Amino acid sequence: MTQQSLNHPKGLSSNKITVMMLSVILLWGLNVVMLKYLTNFFPPLALPGIRMTLAAAFLLPTLYYPNGRQPVPREAWLPICGVALFSIVMHQITLSLGVSSTSATHAALILALNPLTTTLAASLLVNEPLNWSKSIGVAFGLSGILLIITGKAAAGQATMGGDGLMLIAMLTYVAGSLCVKKGTEYTSPLVITAYSHLIAAPVLLVINATINPIWVNEGAFALLPIAILFFSSWFSTALGALLWNTGVHHIGASTASLFLNGSPIVSFFASAVFLDEQLIWKHYVALVLVLLGVSLGTGTLTNWLHKEYHAKENTTCAKP
Repeated sequence: MTQQSLNHPKGLSSNKITVMMLSVILLWGLNVVMLKYLTNFFPPLALPGIRMTLAAAFLLPTLYYPNGRQPVPREAWLPICGVALFSIVMHQITLSLGVSSTSATHAALILALNPLTTTLAASLLVNEPLNWSKSIGVAFGLSGILLIITGKAAAGQATMGGDGLMLIAMLTYVAGSLCVKKGTEYTSPLVITAYSHLIAAPVLLVINATINPIWVNEGAFALLPIAILFFSSWFSTALGALLWNTGVHHIGASTASLFLNGSPIVSFFASAVFLDEQLIWKHYVALVLVLLGVSLGTGTLTNWLHKEYHAKENTTCAKP
């Protein structure tokens, strides 16, 4: 695959990319709730290895279809390993431990900082100035997180340690997204997704076998836990990662991360419906602060206000 073909993909219109990224929001928003449920049947350190192995098996055939296995450029292996380390190994371990020791509501809110953090990291890497809107965005986002992790009225079984692990999970995925963007300069998102999962799966299995040899808890082989495990592994993890990496390749890490604004909303409602977690005023305020911080930090709100101002100005000038 040439660099030109990577930069000018065929068959992906802006509408298709939008639908693709909205699908990621739905899959990942539901996945936080599914992981919280699955920790009742699988130890937190066992769950990542099991899920990534199933995801890798799901992705493996894609490397040979439709034109057979393609060689991977040498320059692509370092970013692929970075994706495996940050987005999968470290992210999945901290994510599983985090959701097992905090509420799904808190987990969703902390993961909502992903877009803002990605934008700031991308700006620093290309030496873009940290303007006032990004600084205010950081303040809003952090205040939203502090509101939920320091308050006494926590949802479900939230703990500060679990919230801290979720923060690490968010940061490692940001690092992995930047590796994805770098890797797609040399090869396709499909290759990066498949090989990163193939590398990470055995690492996670070894970690579990070494630290916690227990693989399943009582009731793990019932129909519902198994069905949720396969859905989480094949669709939320494998398909979600493929769609996300494709989006990062086409529209960039910062722009792709904007779509994640809707993920905590999906998780919020799913947590209340499926896990009976109670939502109090602090969670709604925190959600508004986080989303406001994301909108300011990424320029979404300021761009919208700028367009609205000029639209009104043009309308006023057009009147006789």
